[in-house]
Amino acid sequence: MIDTCPETTARMAGMMALKTPEERLRMAGSMFDAGRKLVESGLLHENPFLNKAQLRARIFIRFYGQDFSKTEIEKIIRVLPNMQLD
Repeated sequence: MIDTCPETTARMAGMMALKTPEERLRMAGSMFDAGRKLVESGLLHENPFLNKAQLRARIFIRFYGQDFSKTEIEKIIRVLPNMQLD
């Protein structure tokens, strides 16, 4: 479904073409961060008593659960609590 008129689509494409690769990368990172915050908020709304490790595991599953086998997911979730985030 396309709900944007062609003129607006062309204008947006032109505006994006004027941005540097760094600006576009920053935009993508910002959108990912916003999406992650929305997912985190939704998960905490469903279960406000999740600890940090449980929350990280559920966020991982929400984002990447379709990309790994069940065995791989279990291995990854086991190491998530020990990973350092800078």
